[in-house]
Amino acid sequence: MKKIIFFLMLVFLSCQSERNVEEIKLTKPTMVSISPDSIALNELQEKWDAEDFMSVIDDVMWYHSELMMVVDSFDIEQLNTEKRKIKLIGGENYWQIDMDTTELKWRYIYFDGSDFLERDAITMKDLLSEN
Repeated sequence: MKKIIFFLMLVFLSCQSERNVEEIKLTKPTMVSISPDSIALNELQEKWDAEDFMSVIDDVMWYHSELMMVVDSFDIEQLNTEKRKIKLIGGENYWQIDMDTTELKWRYIYFDGSDFLERDAITMKDLLSEN
């Protein structure tokens, strides 16, 4: 009996975690940028001292801005989110993301209309500028 109850609880919990995933359908070239939510930012703030934290945030914002200017200049759609769990769906492909399981706090994923590509902001900017 205990095994059955345990199994049913596992099934219930897995269904709950699936419901918390936001599905985003992409139909054209799109730059998806995922930023840390307030919980992740608080964790980073506790991890670093105030000066280091502000320095990192300043750098991230500068590189993010540089990338978004390139994305904007090519008239690529932009999608920004702080969601922790998302599923990007594009054509026949999909990408499931759980920000709770990654050390990366800022992520950049480019959907070119058929496939996904993830790079950091600097590399993504260079890649888009070259093509």
